[in-house]
Amino acid sequence: MSSVKLAKRFPAVLDKAKFLTKDQIVSIQNVQAGQHIILGRSIKNDDYSNLIYLGKVIEQAQGKSYFANNLWMDVSFPHVAYITGTRGSGKSFDLGVILEGLSELSNDSNVKNSVTPITSILIDTQSQFWTLKYKPNKNIPENLDQINDLKSWGMEPSSIENCSIFIPKGTESITGDEIEFTIKASQITHEEWCGLLGQEVYSPQGHIIGRTLEHFAESEFSIEQMVGYIEDPENWEHVAEQSRNALLYKLDDYRRSNLFSNDGLNIRDILIEGHCNVFMLRDLRNEDKSLITSIISRQLFSIMGEYHRKKKVNTFFEREEDLGNLPSKVWLVIDEAHVVAPKDSYSPARSALVEYVKRGRDAGLSLVLATQQPSAVDDKILSQVDFTINHRLTFQSDVEAAMGRTPTKIIQNLKIGGTEISDFRDMIRLLDSGECFIGDHNTSRVILSKIRPRLSSHGGYSPK
Repeated sequence: MSSVKLAKRFPAVLDKAKFLTKDQIVSIQNVQAGQHIILGRSIKNDDYSNLIYLGKVIEQAQGKSYFANNLWMDVSFPHVAYITGTRGSGKSFDLGVILEGLSELSNDSNVKNSVTPITSILIDTQSQFWTLKYKPNKNIPENLDQINDLKSWGMEPSSIENCSIFIPKGTESITGDEIEFTIKASQITHEEWCGLLGQEVYSPQGHIIGRTLEHFAESEFSIEQMVGYIEDPENWEHVAEQSRNALLYKLDDYRRSNLFSNDGLNIRDILIEGHCNVFMLRDLRNEDKSLITSIISRQLFSIMGEYHRKKKVNTFFEREEDLGNLPSKVWLVIDEAHVVAPKDSYSPARSALVEYVKRGRDAGLSLVLATQQPSAVDDKILSQVDFTINHRLTFQSDVEAAMGRTPTKIIQNLKIGGTEISDFRDMIRLLDSGECFIGDHNTSRVILSKIRPRLSSHGGYSPK
């Protein structure tokens, strides 16, 4: 393979380090020509392909300093990335930066280095990422500031070229070209139904759900058919009518909603090479957001796992077999992860995401989680994190949780405006919007960084 260089030199942008530290960086992937740092993988044979631009180093360190170096994130193989920060600190902004790097843009940009567009699916719990399809609007003050920032960073406004916006059926349209979707009752597992309806798997109502699903096993059934089966007393000898009625009330609520239909979402249909798919779910209840996340992650794991298994077998035996037109890699991106996978209460998505992070690498699956409450996200899902971006946090439990998932050493000493700080908990509380600590397995400690401006319009600014 011929080497791919990082030839682009970005403007200086920063003229003075805001942060000074005595902590030396012992190990780092540094490219002196052009002042670049590679995060997420070890570089071999001078191959700098499959990198997306994140921002710049904003710290001055003793010994070898990398102040104002450019930061690049590897996208050549699967990652589990974890982004934390209080509201307004920049975590959702980061998701847009990553998706811009993964996707095909409306015009060429220096924010990616030899990246073939990668398929992505975004769980947008606040319905703010529809702006990925549009360039910043200069008539909006916040967007005008963004355009000016881009100019100072040597970048041009852009937008994601191939981006589809999905909304639950009946949700009010924003862009006018959204795709309405529903889900099938038959796509939901026993455990997911119990989580959705607030029941334990081995409770009386959990037993009724299990028996009902067993009756319809291996068939495409509707929620109306489930209701009809549970309503029939002949099917429930020795089962209390009270348990059945309580369950029927809850199922009937869903039957009357727009969430279910016989023509529900099929993830295979949206797995198009390089396509960005945004699911805007703000108008749904949290348990419904979790359910949709579960269905998407389970289908991704099943479809992509089977695809790569067959691909490896065919390669080994030198067979030529048409496996269908599927992408080789998919990134699942979840905003406000504590909403769909809470730590202290059962959610439909929890077990699906645990399997996804533990076994998804062989299926070409990456996961990016963003949350303002890191202490509230299920620990099993975070067990495989290899890349972290930590913005400002305030609550002690959240700071501790973020520190506990950082895959490298934290900074021990930091000087800000003449004041020395020796507690990382205090350091993370003093970060301004867009400033963060980035950590990965290949760098000996976290790096104080500034995330680059968004190319596409940012929909997450605060109203005035």
